[in-house]
Amino acid sequence: MPATKTELLPSAIGSALLAASAAEDARNGWRRFFTGAGLPIFLLAAAAIYESFLLMLVFAPLESGWLGGFAREFKVWCFSYDPRTGGMEWSSVGMMLMEPLFVLVVAVVLWRRALQSARWLQSWRPAACGIAAALLAITSLLSLGARGAADETLPPFPGERIRTHLIPPSFRLVDQTGRECALEDLRGRVVLVTGIYAMCGTTCPQILVETRKLLDSLPAGARSQVTVLALSLNPEYETAELMASVAAGYGFTHPEFRYLNGKPAEMHGVLDAFQFARFRDAKTGLIEHANLLMLLDARGEIAYRFNLNPRHQVWLREAVLQLAAEARAEPPVPTAATE
Repeated sequence: MPATKTELLPSAIGSALLAASAAEDARNGWRRFFTGAGLPIFLLAAAAIYESFLLMLVFAPLESGWLGGFAREFKVWCFSYDPRTGGMEWSSVGMMLMEPLFVLVVAVVLWRRALQSARWLQSWRPAACGIAAALLAITSLLSLGARGAADETLPPFPGERIRTHLIPPSFRLVDQTGRECALEDLRGRVVLVTGIYAMCGTTCPQILVETRKLLDSLPAGARSQVTVLALSLNPEYETAELMASVAAGYGFTHPEFRYLNGKPAEMHGVLDAFQFARFRDAKTGLIEHANLLMLLDARGEIAYRFNLNPRHQVWLREAVLQLAAEARAEPPVPTAATE
């Protein structure tokens, strides 16, 4: 038999009272959060996690892998980090590290009475929310460093449509370990050629960071086929010790990465033949230069020429994978060292 209006009325009143009670409890909960220990505990947890993350980026020995590359790039751009010496603009480091500490101090000072009377074991909810908020901020920061998360959809790698078959100059130079290196000895491998100099504080660190990220992103089979040759753009002043310091500062290992130099006249001839445009400012001594990354295929020909354009950074990896697959498929090319 259907319920009458008289019978439904107490039920409706009860539901309304329960809803009103729940709303009042929610208001009281938010009020306690902002006037009690909830908000300072939230801030303390979030600031502590974020401060720990910053300390890890600045001081942890992150030598390789994606996180290591991100840490180096973060310090280069935010603190003018010099991987050769570990030097940074410590005033900028201090400013960034002080921001979470400032939040911690403000929270403790403004809510000291609430914190003194807080039941810490029962305050796990605001602490968990603070940790979640900090992790969200850290994830957002990391995503900014991921090129694949760019809003713009990059066009696919054109492949053979932009491939060249240029003959590189022949040379025999000396790397950071004192060993001789000639292009002829690297036939059958994929060779990445770029130009840098140790005292560069602008694009050279970016070239080295991108090269480090490229190598770390390659599968083992492709990476084993790759050799990086960094030609010195400042041959008059760069010593083997200085070049070795640069290589070690970015986590490169020999013989995968070889920083090359030679007699100044010979070195400048090689740079000119590779078309590395460069100009030294007589007042500052700084060198303005082209940011080239050239890929040589297994036959020793210049197959691709890239720069630091974000589009080229994506294409560079695709080109390396293509040329590495070709190198594995082709029989080894005899060289003077193997004949």
